[in-house]
Amino acid sequence: MRVALAAVLFTAPDLLLLDEPTNYLDLEGTLWLQDYLASYPHSVLLISHDRDLLDASVEHILHLDQGKLTLWKGSYTIFARSRAIEIAVREKAAKRQEDKRAHLQSFVDRFRAKATKARQAQSRLKMLEKMEAVATIVETDVPPFIIPEPARKASPPIINLEGVSVGYTPGEPILRRLDLRIDDDDRIGLLGANGNGKSTFLKLISGRLDAMSGRIVRADKLKIAYFAQHQLDEDDPEAKVRAACARSGFSGERSDTKVSSLSGGEKARLLFALAVFEGPHLLILDEPTNHLDIDSRAALVEALNDYSGAVMIVSHDRHLLESTVDRLWLVRDGTVKPFDGDLDDYRKIVLSGSTPAPARSEKANAEARPAAPSRAEAKALARRVAEIEAGMEKLRGDIDKIDRILAQPGYFEAHPDSAAQAAKTRALREKQLAEAEEAWLEASAELEAATQPA
Repeated sequence: MRVALAAVLFTAPDLLLLDEPTNYLDLEGTLWLQDYLASYPHSVLLISHDRDLLDASVEHILHLDQGKLTLWKGSYTIFARSRAIEIAVREKAAKRQEDKRAHLQSFVDRFRAKATKARQAQSRLKMLEKMEAVATIVETDVPPFIIPEPARKASPPIINLEGVSVGYTPGEPILRRLDLRIDDDDRIGLLGANGNGKSTFLKLISGRLDAMSGRIVRADKLKIAYFAQHQLDEDDPEAKVRAACARSGFSGERSDTKVSSLSGGEKARLLFALAVFEGPHLLILDEPTNHLDIDSRAALVEALNDYSGAVMIVSHDRHLLESTVDRLWLVRDGTVKPFDGDLDDYRKIVLSGSTPAPARSEKANAEARPAAPSRAEAKALARRVAEIEAGMEKLRGDIDKIDRILAQPGYFEAHPDSAAQAAKTRALREKQLAEAEEAWLEASAELEAATQPA
């Protein structure tokens, strides 16, 4: 895939057509492609379920829904927010029209037989006949991902590695000096280029590959689900298998469908259901989103965040990692170590080709903490908090004003350009409000720390 993609990019065509280009790239390759497409000098038409790639690379979204193409200006995030607003506004308008229809019909039914009210009833009947239905947007339901909770809690650490080396050929370890601990609620994202040993490490953690040296301690009766390599156990009762299928949307006649007839996304859902149906303590996911669309990826994120067990993920989908993990481990230079930074820091390292700094110890972090702010700085922080709060109030007022405009019956149909601009402005104000709320939280925390007694 890398070679084929490189060959296409090397020719620098006037129109570059890409169909799911990140499916077989690692995170490093995906980050590079995002950066490359963002500065590509010619036209690009891109099909992708990677929302970060879309946000970084495109200026318009061409949305295909129910056989109709609609062009939206802006990134994927702006499109998603604008469409959500349009759906909500149309649903409200349809509800108001439905109530009005019911009211008119009630009047007609009550008074059409009365001579004194017959003319009024006839007038309202004509109003009913002329009333055009508000076109609502039909959303396709996405089956949820269900991850059963383990029947019993495992005592932390669920896995502990001390001086472990692992590989395939005796005397030639791929990874060495592994000193790591996994607790029962850890959310770990694995970073590292293809070929560095991520899959080898996952096989070690899941018990599919033995250590060459060192010591591994696993919690008693630990259950691990491995999505990428799971195979159906022939001893599992049919009822359990069918129940697992039903939880992922394969109920009734669908449960008898041949696997060869399923789409890539349906196969992924089926394998996922079979991997997790016993309730694992640790869920290992190796590129789980390759055949999932954006809505299914969102459903997976929701399921992972609802799940209370430990999760370890390898993925090129930055949005998935940012939404579900709180720790990053880097597989590099023949070992695995905690990464001191976030995905933005890692992106800079990948694109610059530099070497990541080793993670600092807790002692070093403590020594690096800044001194407490002075009284003058505390007053400045208080003013900053007040300014942010005032800005947040104004943004909320702007959003309410736009909502009242968009809620007018028939506004989208009568003023499509103005409605689209208003929806875009609302999405911008929502983004600004979210940023202001983040700034307020940060400033409030600093103010609280500044006013605490030493």
